[in-house]
Amino acid sequence: MLRHTIQSNNNVIPLNWIDPSERYVVVPRNVNGKVRTYIKPLKKKKGNCYFTCTMPHALIHFVYRCAKKLGLHAQVLIFSRGSVKMKGKAVNHTISITRLDWDVGVSFVIPLRLRYDRKVTVEIEGCEHSVRLMELAVLGALLSVRFPSFSKDRCNELAIRILVGGWKSAGCDIPGC
Repeated sequence: MLRHTIQSNNNVIPLNWIDPSERYVVVPRNVNGKVRTYIKPLKKKKGNCYFTCTMPHALIHFVYRCAKKLGLHAQVLIFSRGSVKMKGKAVNHTISITRLDWDVGVSFVIPLRLRYDRKVTVEIEGCEHSVRLMELAVLGALLSVRFPSFSKDRCNELAIRILVGGWKSAGCDIPGC
């Protein structure tokens, strides 16, 4: 009789394991003109990307693949849901990006009103394509973090081209990809 024994190796750490010291993060938020800090619990981790419990699983996989493709390995990316305001009014089409103090990482706040299943139709070269609005906003935000010299419009155009035609369609505009 053939027996297989599995030896436990204490050096192997699962990809989604969160250290007890990394379960919470302090995130500054601008509330009524004053900066207040909030403690957000982190429930999921994939690579260097941390997520709160309100993130859709499909978006977690999408964010991880995009961060890996863009080469955002050196910094911690923290994604959460919350209220996003521009000029004092709540918006549901843009993502708040905050660089955290002490090189903790970059915080992305996705509006609660933005649903994952909401789609938008874009026209490229006379053909209409339907893309998820949340994926478009997240990819545009990741591109703006990766390439700070790019304008907001250029990041959004690249995000649309990537979502519609794949990464090879924007390869000439993205250095290193």
